[in-house]
Amino acid sequence: MKYRVDSALYEGISARREKEWQIALLDLNAEADGNEPTLSVTHASQSGVTLTLSGAGETKTTTISEATLRAHFRDYRRVIEHLVRSTATGSRQMETLDYAKKLTHDEAGEMVQDALEPLIAISHAQARRLFTLIFLVGSELPEALVTRHRHQ
Repeated sequence: MKYRVDSALYEGISARREKEWQIALLDLNAEADGNEPTLSVTHASQSGVTLTLSGAGETKTTTISEATLRAHFRDYRRVIEHLVRSTATGSRQMETLDYAKKLTHDEAGEMVQDALEPLIAISHAQARRLFTLIFLVGSELPEALVTRHRHQ
């Protein structure tokens, strides 16, 4: 399988956001075999994110609604904001925040797996990475925080 973001979604985004999308795609595709089918983020709006699976002459779509994404986006964004504010604090707090980020990612990965179930099965690790891409494409993360989800 391979992953991509529909080219129409790149229109009007900043270079910083585009770079983050590309990094997220590289992470996703690093463990993918590069063959069909292709899973694409094809639409992102206030109503949710649409994923399209195409290959072997067939195309299927599923939409993850804004209502489903809302809590995951909110929680992931909060963790990112706390990580940014806590970079100067002790390692104990950073460990706690890293764990919170992992838990948030795990729950979001499960949601992505459930949403994709009618189309295709992907590993939990891939679902977590796909959530990161969905978050970057579908959320309104402030420009100043766009690279901070990759906290080291």
